[in-house]
Amino acid sequence: MGNSPLRYFLDTEFNGFGGPLLSLALVREDGHSLYLLYDPGEVIDPWVAVHVEPHLRAVPNDVEVREVGQIDGARAIAGFLFGDPDPEIIADWPDDVRLFCAALMFSPGRKAPVDRLRFDIRRVFSYPTDVAGAVEHNAWWDAMALRRRLMRHEMTDG
Repeated sequence: MGNSPLRYFLDTEFNGFGGPLLSLALVREDGHSLYLLYDPGEVIDPWVAVHVEPHLRAVPNDVEVREVGQIDGARAIAGFLFGDPDPEIIADWPDDVRLFCAALMFSPGRKAPVDRLRFDIRRVFSYPTDVAGAVEHNAWWDAMALRRRLMRHEMTDG
């Protein structure tokens, strides 16, 4: 990867407004990705039960779906960002950033070894998308669609 910082496109799915994290996806601008699934717990918000939960595993076969708890998820994120001195996390919604930050912490006063992060929230609509096979409300596909939308926008604007 070298020493130059990269951008990472983030999306999450969660169990209703303010609810716990269900899935988290980071897609690096070069296309490498991380996709984590968290235990949804007992109660699934009715909208989430219909629009999100059935699609949590709907990713291409070559995408590793990692079921994680809090500690393993934090370590996976740190491992994915490892070696990047100044990662920029781009999301299209504030809850994605909130849940990402919460995913880095695993006990009082303890977090994954990530020393520097920058965030950029850009309210764009990634759908409709021309990403083949995209499944809306799946964090991995939504992060891929966000990446596609913003990188294509940059190419056309200059």
